[in-house]
Amino acid sequence: MKTLFAHTKRSVLVMLAVLLAATLGTIASPAQQSEAAAANYKVVGYFPAWGAYGRTYNVSDIDGSKLTHINYAFADICWNGTHGNPDPTGPNPVTWSCQDEVGNISVPNGTIVLGDPWIDAQKAYPGDTWDQPLKGNINQLNKLKQQYTHLKTIISVGGWSWSNRFSDVAATAATRSTFAKSAVAFIRHYGFDGVDLDWEYPVGGGLAGNSVRPDDKHNYTLLLQEIRKELNTAGAADGKSYSLTIASGASPAYASNTELGEIAKSVDWINIMTYDFNGAFNPKSAHNAPLYADPAAVAANIPDASTFNIASAVQGHLNAGVPASKVVLGLPFYGRGWKGCAAGPNGDGQYQTCNGAPAGTWEAGSFDYGDLAAKYVNKNGFVRYWNDASKVPYLYQASTGTYISYDDEQSFGYKINYIKSLGLGGGMFWELSSDCRVSPNYSCSGTKLLDVLANGLNGGGITPPADQTAPTAPGTPSATNVGSTSVTIAWGASTDNVGVTSYDVYRGTTLATTVGGASATISGLTADTTYTFTVKAKDAAGNVSAASAPLTVKTATSGGGTTGCSDPAWSATTVYTVGQRAVYNGIVYEAKWWTQGDRPDLSGASGVWKTIGACGTGGGGTTDTTAPTAPSGLAVTAVTQTSISLAWNASTDNSGSVAGYDVYNGTALVASVTGLNATVSGLTAGTTYSFTVKAKDSAGNVSAASAAVSGKTSDAGTTNPSNAWVANHAYKVGDIVTYNGKSYQCLQAHTSLVGWEPATTAALWKLL
Repeated sequence: MKTLFAHTKRSVLVMLAVLLAATLGTIASPAQQSEAAAANYKVVGYFPAWGAYGRTYNVSDIDGSKLTHINYAFADICWNGTHGNPDPTGPNPVTWSCQDEVGNISVPNGTIVLGDPWIDAQKAYPGDTWDQPLKGNINQLNKLKQQYTHLKTIISVGGWSWSNRFSDVAATAATRSTFAKSAVAFIRHYGFDGVDLDWEYPVGGGLAGNSVRPDDKHNYTLLLQEIRKELNTAGAADGKSYSLTIASGASPAYASNTELGEIAKSVDWINIMTYDFNGAFNPKSAHNAPLYADPAAVAANIPDASTFNIASAVQGHLNAGVPASKVVLGLPFYGRGWKGCAAGPNGDGQYQTCNGAPAGTWEAGSFDYGDLAAKYVNKNGFVRYWNDASKVPYLYQASTGTYISYDDEQSFGYKINYIKSLGLGGGMFWELSSDCRVSPNYSCSGTKLLDVLANGLNGGGITPPADQTAPTAPGTPSATNVGSTSVTIAWGASTDNVGVTSYDVYRGTTLATTVGGASATISGLTADTTYTFTVKAKDAAGNVSAASAPLTVKTATSGGGTTGCSDPAWSATTVYTVGQRAVYNGIVYEAKWWTQGDRPDLSGASGVWKTIGACGTGGGGTTDTTAPTAPSGLAVTAVTQTSISLAWNASTDNSGSVAGYDVYNGTALVASVTGLNATVSGLTAGTTYSFTVKAKDSAGNVSAASAAVSGKTSDAGTTNPSNAWVANHAYKVGDIVTYNGKSYQCLQAHTSLVGWEPATTAALWKLL
């Protein structure tokens, strides 16, 4: 589970806090309310407190008719007067004084306290009055429950960032009692219907600085027993039934580090976090939430592939003695991404070595479902594929090697049927703001995953319909290598509503070969002969696309010469200078600079040789005159007195790769790089500069300029040359500082004070 300003396993602080007042959601009809209230399956959605900041997702945006429970994330544990987690390896290594909606409070160690008092209980929303004692998200949740009378709210405590004190709380009878009594006091005071513990994790596996001890295994059981006792006592007095739940890990280690069978006797249900099995924290691309194990993942040495899947995790809980009705399955409303992934033998990037996390929706490597549906699925060069073994979709953009594993309506259908087939308690998801909606970063108007989940569980389930949609026709083929007895061709990948499984290559009307990727070599041909090739795509249901446009190719002569080429054959002993051409294995190449002995087919996009085209397709081939697309997303990432650092998103090119990028300050070229970032040095302190970036390919074609971005160097004479945040400094809108190794941009002019650090004041600072 994620925690304040955090994302499970990897995270960054929340951006922006310019809050927008949202209108109330559509009021459900009595029939809708009664339908959800009478649902046999739980539909539990997490609402992150920080969603109301830069993500502009408010409680009033929630469709309460589809939910049975809302878990509000997160409250924390007070210890020695403070809460938070100072662990420098965590996403938010800060502590705060313990507070309620009025101000600082003095409470015993182990007391549950508000995580973010302002957004939780102090922020005024439309309809609130100045003297109203309780405002914020919590008051909005109470209003939502008045609108949807079946709906229950649960306060979640801890999460990835704030699990550092659970071991200390569970260690003694006194602290267990304090925590349990404070849980009752908290839910009574703020109007919640239960408490959820997100301890990540007992005995080990969480942040390095968390309190941890071997006794956690049994102490967790004792802690939950104590909470159950106090909730039962309070419920009897209040005439209510208060819920107790936990978020559990999905790994075999979690099952062995807890007494799940005993825990199940105290809790109403267990939300099992069956996601984050893989992410860019692993070097190879894999799947975020696979339903079943994929033998291909095991063969590719994906870590723990045989056990890191939903079916294995659920079975581990059942084997440990948890009743099926008390297992609520976790489903992600987000995807996990990698960048720089090799295409692999199937051209889809799956189970391949990568080089880190791409920029995500709000944080590196993580993508809201709404963002993916709006901008990625079969858009902007991303092709959707389907893993039928694990029952999950994935995306791959060949030009950048970006791979994204995610869930959609189809994979949710399989998971909903899985829940029903085992008689599980329902579905839980992380998190509400990630669904298809209009946000500051994307505009999605399609199917909502919440609707899919709620309708699937509360209705007749989802049976994936028979697939009768054929893939699109493959892109126009081109010859990449022409020999006397073989031809290698490549084509643009097809798209499909489920996923393309293979391609059939035809020589005339004869099937020549079937391949999994978007290229093939056809052998057994006759020298100096003209052939015509077409390609068709197939999906798993056997649907076949229309044929691609035809490609006509003439093989080379059997003596090693070429037909239709006026350029000489390449020689290892010949010296070539810029612009001179040579033919190797039926392909025309052009030298980009002086070379001798460099074999053209081994040059690569950044090497000395530029590919012109195949012989036999029009003399010396066709020169590439298509420029790359303009870079996007140019942003300032850091500044000093004399330098400004920039980053941007990759361009795409018809040749399949971009050779480099030129960075301009105004009209002056200031840097040429091959990656997606650059630092421009030698600048003047306190000065504003305007930058653009252009992409170029190996043929020398240059893209249009990116959108311009302005950056200002820090002022001269500052005692803050590295631009680190300091207290008592007057910051202006747009100023950029560094704090705890991260860069922030000022959102509102102010004079900084101790306690207003960028990591803790999203209203003032935007994380870059």
